[in-house]
Amino acid sequence: MPATLDQVPPHPMEKGFHKPLTHPYVFIDGCVQIWPDTDYATLNDHAVTASCITTFRPDDGPGNALEAIADWYRIADTYEGVRIAFTADDIVAAKDQGQAAIVLSSQGGDFLGQNIHRLKVFHRLGLRMMIPAYNARSPLGDGCLEAANSGLSALGRTWVEECNRLGVLIDLTHTGERTTLEILDRTEMPVVFSHSNPKALVDTPRAITDEQIARCAATGGLIGVTNWGPLNFSAEMTSRPTLENFLDALDYTIDKAGIDHIGIGTDMSHGTYPDGDLVRNRPAAATGRYAKHVEGNLRSRQRHVVGFDDYGQLLDVAEAMKKRGLSEADVKKVLGGNWLRVFKHVWGA
Repeated sequence: MPATLDQVPPHPMEKGFHKPLTHPYVFIDGCVQIWPDTDYATLNDHAVTASCITTFRPDDGPGNALEAIADWYRIADTYEGVRIAFTADDIVAAKDQGQAAIVLSSQGGDFLGQNIHRLKVFHRLGLRMMIPAYNARSPLGDGCLEAANSGLSALGRTWVEECNRLGVLIDLTHTGERTTLEILDRTEMPVVFSHSNPKALVDTPRAITDEQIARCAATGGLIGVTNWGPLNFSAEMTSRPTLENFLDALDYTIDKAGIDHIGIGTDMSHGTYPDGDLVRNRPAAATGRYAKHVEGNLRSRQRHVVGFDDYGQLLDVAEAMKKRGLSEADVKKVLGGNWLRVFKHVWGA
């Protein structure tokens, strides 16, 4: 049975649960939430070299999006251990200098409205990765919960070209299947699924097909396999998934895409997930059974798999990958090397 609210253990990245960690890897996390009560002074102690953050809410307009980016400039100016990454070299430098690099990312395209020229402005401000549609339809196309599965809009087709031209990495997570396939037809640059798992193992609207996996890899991009619980919670399960389930998803995706096209996107949080947070069209189809059998509270570490619900477990996760047959070189690719390659290709110098 799920824990009641007063039984929920605090998330390890919440205030008061600071656990410094060092390791030799460049670790790039393809999806991270960083809430306002985060202890920014210790952000670099979690040994995540670069966090691709949800910079603003999926359905925010341009004003809120601008304010969120401006606040990250303030944070980077205030804390020596935090820097905004504009290039892949910034991430390498962050590792050398013991800093936490922040990759400004957007989970949704609503902030563009009908004005494609905003993309150039936000790119100049530091936006480096972008999902076109978060579950629902956006001005750019359908999200993964839209029954119509209508694909890209006319603006969305122009958006693909602009992302390629400017050097904004296209992220297909949360995006409708037809929309992703149409993007894959049009893109001339690598694209990614920053935090997605194979539908063949866990069949939810948030998961991705073998075709999506293979075609994403064919662009030179990658799939960020996630330890988020609901995407590792198969139909026959009634208890919390474990690190082994995550590794099953990793192995499966490696088999379909190849080791050079795999990363990790944890979807974990720093700071406290707000009370009553309602992201538009939260995918109940992906989370309803999980909430019933395991945990519905978004703050709980039980929302991630046993054995990988804390960045302090990263070295154990790396060792578990090796026990599954990955070499040290393979582990380095999965933890960050593949992300760096894609960033260098798309972002340029």
